Amino acid sequence: MSLKRKLLSGAAAIALFSTTFLQAEAASVSQGVYHSKQSVTVNGYPQTVNQLNVNLAQPYTTVDIGLNTPINKLATVTSLATAHTQVNHHVVGAVNASLFHFKNGLPSYLLTKDGQVQHIGAVSTNYNDFMHTPAAFGMTKDNRGKIGTYTLSPTIEHNGKSVVMTSLNRERSDNESILYTSSWPYERTRTNSTGLEVVVTTSKSAEGGMALGEKVTGTVTGIRPFGQTTAASVPTGGKGFVLSAHGKEVDKIRDMKKGDTVSISYSVDKEWNDAKFMLASGPLLVQNGKVDMTIDPNSEKARQRTARTAVATDKTGQYVYLVTADSGLRGTSSGMTMAEFAKHLVSIGAYNALNLDGGGSTTMVTRKPGNTYPTLANRPSGSTERSVAAILEAVSTAPYGQAATISASQAQAGQVGIGASVSFKVTAALDQYLNVRTIDQSKVELLAVSNGIGRIADNRFIGEKAGSGTVTVGYENAKVDVPVTVTDKIDEIVLSPSAIIAGTGESVAIQASGKSKDQAVIFNPDAITLTASGNIGKLDGKTFIAGGKEGTGTITATYGRTVKTVQVRVTDKPVSLSTFETAAGLTATGIRAGASLSLEKSIQAHEGKSSIRLNYDFTANKDDISAAYLNWTGGLPLASKPKSLGIWVYGDGNEHWLRGSLRDANGKEVVVNFTPEDGQDWTGWKYVTADIPAATPAPYTLDKIYVAERSAAKKDKGFLLFDQLQAIYTAAPGKERAFQPSAGVRTEAADKTFTVKFTQPMDKKFLTNRYVYAEDEFGVRQAVRVAPSADGRSVSVQAPAAGYGKGKNYRLVVTHFAKNAQGVSMVKDSYTEFKVN
Repeated sequence: MSLKRKLLSGAAAIALFSTTFLQAEAASVSQGVYHSKQSVTVNGYPQTVNQLNVNLAQPYTTVDIGLNTPINKLATVTSLATAHTQVNHHVVGAVNASLFHFKNGLPSYLLTKDGQVQHIGAVSTNYNDFMHTPAAFGMTKDNRGKIGTYTLSPTIEHNGKSVVMTSLNRERSDNESILYTSSWPYERTRTNSTGLEVVVTTSKSAEGGMALGEKVTGTVTGIRPFGQTTAASVPTGGKGFVLSAHGKEVDKIRDMKKGDTVSISYSVDKEWNDAKFMLASGPLLVQNGKVDMTIDPNSEKARQRTARTAVATDKTGQYVYLVTADSGLRGTSSGMTMAEFAKHLVSIGAYNALNLDGGGSTTMVTRKPGNTYPTLANRPSGSTERSVAAILEAVSTAPYGQAATISASQAQAGQVGIGASVSFKVTAALDQYLNVRTIDQSKVELLAVSNGIGRIADNRFIGEKAGSGTVTVGYENAKVDVPVTVTDKIDEIVLSPSAIIAGTGESVAIQASGKSKDQAVIFNPDAITLTASGNIGKLDGKTFIAGGKEGTGTITATYGRTVKTVQVRVTDKPVSLSTFETAAGLTATGIRAGASLSLEKSIQAHEGKSSIRLNYDFTANKDDISAAYLNWTGGLPLASKPKSLGIWVYGDGNEHWLRGSLRDANGKEVVVNFTPEDGQDWTGWKYVTADIPAATPAPYTLDKIYVAERSAAKKDKGFLLFDQLQAIYTAAPGKERAFQPSAGVRTEAADKTFTVKFTQPMDKKFLTNRYVYAEDEFGVRQAVRVAPSADGRSVSVQAPAAGYGKGKNYRLVVTHFAKNAQGVSMVKDSYTEFKVN
């Protein structure tokens, strides 16, 4: 069947789109462009063929060439097609096009656009080369595709005389005159000594960037006379050319001398003069409706089984076909020889067809229905797109109109309970030209309900009878039926939070939803009845208000015969999340930092037998923020909605930033601060808290606690210990004890001065109140005065000026960080507890 007969009408394309919206692999991508993907077998080999059929008779439809700036800058087909998609100029499909030089990115063959020569390229004298017969694809001024041979004629002018060279950038034969530019792949012309060669240097490029017929003028800078064995050097960068002539053609350049002015211009065959663009490639594969290749079919290039790309036209030029055949995927796409590819093109209705770059370059992109930009349609043989020099683009220049095709859904997913209501939204809209339209949800209208399952009121659907049906949604010129299910049953009530913890007097909003056969159910929240038991507080609608006393109880939700109960705990005490007696489920990672963790048992834990040690090293990277993370594998769920987190931290006093990272109910990261940016300024154990923003939706998951530093001058290394992580559910948390007072502890006077003796001389810079301090049972550090002895073997700790508080318990702490004169730290902290009489 020919491609012409395969093309869908505009009405059929819209119908197909409306039933397979955003999913179709074979569909119209604009009013005049249709994409299909086929699995075929050719000579026993499985093939995957993608095809873009472009009907140029449809309004606002054309084919264009896509180039980068500068022309030798390579880019993928996807990126070029995206970059060239503009308002009222949508690239709806594209394929890779011209062959190019990997070394410099320049196209191998001729490219013109809007009468401008982009690049002259080269041709060939070898019958087994792609461009033995120069051929091109282009678009005529009346918007028709054209494939055929061409001749690019270089015209030379010297002393008022004009001559036309035989050809350009190919081997010179007898009685020929050849133009050589830097598109010739060699440094020299590689001609024999039996001809004459003239070197001309120009100030601008002589191989691109000029209009057809425009002169580029230069100066003769060298002459290689007859008999000289060394061939002429070709000027680099396009800034000049070599005129090489043999036999009877020598007369064209015989009179040129060093210093003479010579100009060059280019012209093409008359039938190509008005082409909007020309893209030269080869070989020709199909001519006059038959396989007719301008390359030896038995040559290695033709027999190779590989990915292929081609452009084809019908006899009138009204239809342009862009075709790719994949390779490299066993059992799906084996690749084709040129002869097989040519036969396939004839089978789909090609009258003329031109081979384009293939192999790893073969790529097709199409605008999927509902998308603005084209995306990959085939599978490149290298698994990823190769950057190329030029592409052929199927373009829609259609204006934007009102929506003609839409996709819609319930604004809230789920079955609709009887008496409940739901609105609808348009999720995607296309106009009659398949352009994506911006959606104004205020224009959405509910038009009808089928099967008597409900009614429409205030532009919302209200469920009235259990069963299935549709709601017709209208938007501008389009409408679509959306399936809807109404249910009178709920198998399970789902309450959020699933367990409630609250401080006295605190409020917790309760959200109720339901499931029916594991599907969400939309129902009227007023149909849910909530009751509280256990003297834990009261309910104000769907809000629980905790009472003034701590206690436990339940809240029960009732919907018909379905009941759900959640446990409630009212407490002003922090709730323990982890005591860090094990490192299971914890990891350490670093960003621009080294990080490791271990279970710490030498330094006394705040509570229990161990704590978690996070080692960090920021010294290797002075740029940007460095951070070391203590991570919970999979995250640590937090019950209900805590107001803050609390944790005991054994600090090293290096003045870094201690933070935490949570995920809210929507999966969004929420960063909280346990200290200001320079706030980790203590040594020893200290209790710190981090407030969770009140507007953050619960439930939360704690992912990590971390230490960070942005200042290059402060990037050092050290460690922190963590113990007793807690969630706090009241705005006024109580005091946390640094230690539990012991019975029968020693008593001291309020003005007591302690003398701490060491078994060896100590480094006196560590015998300060930074490392030696006194604190009360709630961790409040006292304003003691610390003074080392002259020999460093002792330190005195004088009471605060006002003395210690009578009847209170304290402890004197000498931290692990105190070092001896050799720089060795104490193994663990030293604690001396006392009570003031």
